[in-house]
Amino acid sequence: MAENKQVEPQSNKQKRKKTVAVITAAVCVVAVVGLFFLNTDMLTFDFDFDFNFGKSNDTEQYVYDGKGQHRISLYDPDWESDIFENPAYLDKNRYIAYVDGGMTVTIVDGDYAAYGEVVEMLASYIDALMHGDAEAVNSYYADSYFETHERFEAITMQKLYNISVEQIAQKDITINGRGATSYVYKLSYMIMENDGTFRNDLISDAARPQFYTIVDDGYSMLITDVADYYLIEY
Repeated sequence: MAENKQVEPQSNKQKRKKTVAVITAAVCVVAVVGLFFLNTDMLTFDFDFDFNFGKSNDTEQYVYDGKGQHRISLYDPDWESDIFENPAYLDKNRYIAYVDGGMTVTIVDGDYAAYGEVVEMLASYIDALMHGDAEAVNSYYADSYFETHERFEAITMQKLYNISVEQIAQKDITINGRGATSYVYKLSYMIMENDGTFRNDLISDAARPQFYTIVDDGYSMLITDVADYYLIEY
């Protein structure tokens, strides 16, 4: 009786050949890659990755001051020129904007008193800064402020622009047995070509608002504190 032989279909043979070919190719690739990485004497790799990809490089710039410290890069003070004769500065927005809640009013007529005595006082303070009058600037601070801060000996004319003031808080207080009112105002501005004679913590043409505590005791209205932040009291 003749022996029955099962003949493998031709399609299965082709699939098996393809599988063997794929496996062989994969083994060859692994071998080549392995030799590539083992040959470290011939190649040098740079594995420095930029984890800031897509982020802006427009950050604060610092320079070495020669004393082991770094400070914000500032312009050299110019004690001679008049900023009100500088066309580039005169093109800036030098008006003061008053912010009240969600409303902003740009005061173009100089009538600061219409927005309160504190706004009028801050406008005069800003004007003293623009004119580089250190003595006048100092006069807006209470003596207690200078117990922890140095007086301004000399400042150049400050090219302030994009100025805004906003009342943050107000409360009644007692000073030496007398009633007084304490205000907190947020003052924001930019300084064109900042030279650091007034603020050395601010790069040119950048805004970093500060919170001014101003006390009105009925006789005078003075700045008692300047802070970079304000904690809301509950």
